[in-house]
Amino acid sequence: MADNHTHLSDNNILSNTLEDSDLSGQFFIDDDWEQGIEDGIQPPTFAENEPLLPVLLPVSTATPNAQPSPPVALGVPLHKHAENTPDPFFSESSSELPAPPSSEDVHPHKGIYLLYMLVTWLHLQFHLPFRACTAVMNVVVMILQAFGNTINPVPITSLPRILNKLDVEPAFDILPVCASCLEVYPRNSTPSICQICNNFIFKSSVDGKLTPLLKFPSKSIASQLVSLLAVPGIEEALDSWRHIPRCPGEYIDIFDGAVAQTLQDPEGLPFFRNGPSKEGPNGELRIALTLGVDWQVFSYLRSQIAPSHSSCPMSFNIANLPPHLRYRTSNLLLTGIMPGPKEQSPDECQRFLRIVVNELLRLWAEGVYIPTPSCPEGRLIRLILIAICCDKPAAHKMGGFGSHSHTFFCTKCWVKQADKGKAEAYRKEGFLPRTDKQHREAGERYANLTTTAAREEFVRLHATRWTEFARLPYFDLVRMVVIDPMHNLILGLVKTHFYHIWVQGKILRKTKELRALHLILRDIKLPAYLGRLPSLMGVPAGGSLTADQWLLMATVIGPIAIPQIWDEFMGDPDAARHQREQANHARQLRKSKATMEQKSRVAARKRVNIESSERLSAAEGILPVNTNSKRVRRAQRNDAEDLDEDEEETPSGLHPDDPANFLKLCQILRLLMSRRITEWQINKAEGLLQAYCLELIHLYGPEVMRPNHHYAIHTPDSVRDYGPLHGFWTFLFERLNKVLKSYKTNNHGGGELETTFFREFHRTILTSRTVARAARPGEPEIFQAAVAAMFEASADDRGTVQALARELDNSHEDDSIVFALSPRFEKKPLDLYLYAKILQHLNALFPSNKLRSILDLNPAPETVTLQRIAYFFDFVIVKDHRYYSSTRSASSPSRFVEVIVAADGSTWVGELLDIIHIEQATGYVYTLGHFQWFRPLQIDLTGTVWDTLYVFFPSTDPI
Repeated sequence: MADNHTHLSDNNILSNTLEDSDLSGQFFIDDDWEQGIEDGIQPPTFAENEPLLPVLLPVSTATPNAQPSPPVALGVPLHKHAENTPDPFFSESSSELPAPPSSEDVHPHKGIYLLYMLVTWLHLQFHLPFRACTAVMNVVVMILQAFGNTINPVPITSLPRILNKLDVEPAFDILPVCASCLEVYPRNSTPSICQICNNFIFKSSVDGKLTPLLKFPSKSIASQLVSLLAVPGIEEALDSWRHIPRCPGEYIDIFDGAVAQTLQDPEGLPFFRNGPSKEGPNGELRIALTLGVDWQVFSYLRSQIAPSHSSCPMSFNIANLPPHLRYRTSNLLLTGIMPGPKEQSPDECQRFLRIVVNELLRLWAEGVYIPTPSCPEGRLIRLILIAICCDKPAAHKMGGFGSHSHTFFCTKCWVKQADKGKAEAYRKEGFLPRTDKQHREAGERYANLTTTAAREEFVRLHATRWTEFARLPYFDLVRMVVIDPMHNLILGLVKTHFYHIWVQGKILRKTKELRALHLILRDIKLPAYLGRLPSLMGVPAGGSLTADQWLLMATVIGPIAIPQIWDEFMGDPDAARHQREQANHARQLRKSKATMEQKSRVAARKRVNIESSERLSAAEGILPVNTNSKRVRRAQRNDAEDLDEDEEETPSGLHPDDPANFLKLCQILRLLMSRRITEWQINKAEGLLQAYCLELIHLYGPEVMRPNHHYAIHTPDSVRDYGPLHGFWTFLFERLNKVLKSYKTNNHGGGELETTFFREFHRTILTSRTVARAARPGEPEIFQAAVAAMFEASADDRGTVQALARELDNSHEDDSIVFALSPRFEKKPLDLYLYAKILQHLNALFPSNKLRSILDLNPAPETVTLQRIAYFFDFVIVKDHRYYSSTRSASSPSRFVEVIVAADGSTWVGELLDIIHIEQATGYVYTLGHFQWFRPLQIDLTGTVWDTLYVFFPSTDPI
């Protein structure tokens, strides 16, 4: 098939290169992206009417032998359509979705219902064994009976029956998987021997019980929606986007993006059309999903000598939900975990994904009826996959692209690895774009190839594979597969700039510039909601930073610290330029000489080893020594590391243009990460991205440019497609990593580890939703008190899924809160000076209220006394952020605030001393902040580093 294609000539690709920088030899960044690059390969062309020439493969006997029908989407081979028609993984029971039970359905007595919840929580949170839970139930029931209470009906005491009664024991499929070729089989029609590779699927058993050698836990999306839609407020929140006023050129959420506005339903009409009634067509509830996949989430070191175990959870975020609900653990839809211990290849992934795609196709075309609070008899729900958002390796696997180390590494255009150091790689439309039609046609050709060699050659030439998502007729395989902005911009660009370029490139020397940074980090105080950076950032003792911390570095710490460090250590700019040029030239000569010497040493060592091993082999019949052993490679690395132990002799490498270039990156992030973003901001960020990347090439040479820099050029288009970044990035999975790596498992292989976590995760989710239903308005107050007591007892636990859920939810507990006061306060009289100031202020603001002092001996008629007794609160939440009173929490950095003080938007900065709440007998309530304002610093920046480094930063919302 590959021979039928023509290729673009070199003249059709823009390849003008920047002039070589004087500094191009300074930075040598080890990176596996360059492996396997073949510069002679050119982007394939696709003729409009070129025949597809399908090669039909026999339908796998693992699936029903259905008659093939024409594919419903472009680029779907007949055998792919046939193996999923009808869906071999669909069961009639999965379409029967009853509503969760109420407390009265579980038991009419409130105390017994709470007892059921208690033992369930003890088992889930503290791993109390089943037998112990049964003992607790029996003893408590006996105690109640000892008081003369007759309980009818008689409580059940078996924990499995209690879990089923509460409907928190998750029902999910455990699908058999061939341990050799990873073919996934339906649960009810699995042969004993794999039909693909002829290996056994089940373990040998004397009792005839079939236990798969490898398991894949899977739970349908529809079944998870049943319990989710029963949670109070969720159904309304899913349709809340319909009531938000929209403004052209402004992006608030994912429904302002071009993708949501152009997706179609099975009838060819806009899927998310919004009529005057502000509800879905015919009363339907229409839901948008984004898929996140990350093999990094579960990397368990099972012992000190065993290899790590990597699994891959597949989770959906519900894009309809506002951010404070979207990122709650209980609102995630975990559909499956691809089993370890190794990461699946791109083709192996597709055998797991076909189960998910089958359901996505059915839920888009047919929908499903689910009981909801507004429609207890069932409401028609339709779902659509709006985006796949992953890191680079996962996005390439999910979307059917070549490896991220392929010559054509980009999922959006046909740029080559060799071009990523050229100016054209950072100009919009600098290279031919990929298209959905091309990708589907190439994917179909790949699926029709019958040998591994033919497929590998096809991928080498066309950078395309088959993906199961091609079976979704509405899904644009190029536009809707997004490289996650969190990994790309923050873990990519920011980390590369600071660590790989500045730290590894010795721009920031450990004993000078880095030490100055550490002193700044030690002294700086930040609000709690921003987090903190390790005081030894940039050295091994500082540890590895999370995406949140890199974001904090780029948007808060960096703009403050970097100009100060450069101003202190750079000296004369012209001398600095000359010094860097000389240092780079000398370093390049040393590197070249060392490389040649190292190659000579390795070659000599290899010759000696080969000669010695050949002599030994001839004498004793043993195999030659492996010169590629870990010990040899470690010695070679140590040789290379010794070359860089010259830090004390390294002159300053600071360049006067470095800070301005870094601040462009800071400004890009501030622009793109706005909660509301306009077309002007997107265009501004797009121009800054291009300028930033071109300056990087000029300042540090093309060797520092990575694929992430090119991916970033496509980020503005993703914002136009999906709205603000927080609506579709994968920060949730990054936060999951930190806790889930410490999750306690049974250390079993064969999918047992994944099944154990999958079961406990869904138990936690179902319990959380049960608790939410029990604490809804109208339910007894005793339920709320009991739930609070349970959560309080488990607040300090770590390493369990329930603790994970609470940790993640607490990080978003202030989201969507416009104004709220802390539950802790002190009631006391105002001191007379503060009382007089408050009275003066209130009379100026509300003269019609006619307030007078409590000390006024001759009050005017119709005046009202201002109460002196007031409530002093610990903190106040304003627009999602928590601000503390310094008199109640003197050590909190969150006491410093910026406040709007005039209608024109001008602000003052100060310290929040008190949060005061006064309740009048007349019904008026006054809530005030007592501030100590800071005087603006009058300083002349002329001639300082700040004079030339001013950039526009879109302000965060002041209070």
